Amino acid sequence: MDSLGRQIAKIRGRRGMSQRELAAAAGVSVDLVSKLEQGQRKSARLESVAALAHALDVTPAELLGKPRGLAAGAEDGEIGAIRRAVLGLRPDHQDPPTRAAQTAAIDDLWSAYWSGRYAHLARQLPDRVDQARALTRDGRPADHALLASALQLTGSLLAHLAHEDLAHLALTEAGRAAEASGDHLLHAAQQATRSWVLSRQGLWSEAEHVAITAAASVEPTLSRSSVDQVALWGELLRYGTTAVARSGRQAEATELLGLVGAAASRMGHDQATRYVGRAFGPTVARMKAVDVAVSGGQPRRAIRLADQVEHPEAAPTAMHARYLLNVAWAQTMDWRSQDAVDTLRRVEALTPELLLHQTLAHTIVAELLPRRHRQRLPGLAALADRMGVPR
Repeated sequence: MDSLGRQIAKIRGRRGMSQRELAAAAGVSVDLVSKLEQGQRKSARLESVAALAHALDVTPAELLGKPRGLAAGAEDGEIGAIRRAVLGLRPDHQDPPTRAAQTAAIDDLWSAYWSGRYAHLARQLPDRVDQARALTRDGRPADHALLASALQLTGSLLAHLAHEDLAHLALTEAGRAAEASGDHLLHAAQQATRSWVLSRQGLWSEAEHVAITAAASVEPTLSRSSVDQVALWGELLRYGTTAVARSGRQAEATELLGLVGAAASRMGHDQATRYVGRAFGPTVARMKAVDVAVSGGQPRRAIRLADQVEHPEAAPTAMHARYLLNVAWAQTMDWRSQDAVDTLRRVEALTPELLLHQTLAHTIVAELLPRRHRQRLPGLAALADRMGVPR
């Protein structure tokens, strides 16, 4: 993975822009652009990266040099097979499995997703998407719901593999399948994933609009609505909070975070629900508070809030890992360098495959490596080698 500074210099040169022109277009300082390109700084806040990416007409993933596709466990042609499945270019399944068998298979694949087993998912999903489409030939609403779930899962995986535009195609069809199922809450659930993918692309205002609009469409009466509806509302607001925080509006993000907390309190404890699928509750809400503090450039506050997340293991593995990366980033920014290394190693122990696909993990390691001149940081060099971060 190329460093951020090298990517900026390469793309800026290709577009014929000066450092001053790029800084003006992105709304950042010339000093930031210069220091990144010269290697004096190894990272920047996500908001700055997104602004630079937009000014250079690339995605944040491209600017960060994130490779597309599987980082580990790849065989031949997984992305090609997924692309053909999303576009409906594979042969029709004449004899699809029963609805019960397909439901069980998709549930298992969601479990693999939340465990960070991306290579396994990439090999299994094309057939499952094809089979789910074949089931819809009979026009039963429940079969359309299965297709929506399979395509939502496909879009989620593709976003992690830096194929965001293909992810949007999958999610567009997932939305149509959810509408055909006649389930309003299922359709709203698709918008949570869509908002997340938009946020990954640095499209904060679009991500906010999608999440908040969908949340308004399912807003519950907390004292009377089902836990399914409350959890979905809270989840949509959680994604809206992410977008608002990333756009630098911390006061509004804190206000939304209060609503996420209200939904979590109504849940009583972390629990999986029909439309969110994985755990939602107090732990998830507290994790989001850490993320908001990190987005606001408040690393010490983030670390203090992390102390209030009593049972992060209650969340799915992938969410637990992403939370720990926020903690590691806060520790890095607060110059608790060895703590950050130790936290990264915890993530690796949880899910080594997922770690390889997390841009934030690569950014943290790149930021920490130069500090070895003044701090020993045992374990960092070996970790960098396993992750493929140059040193």
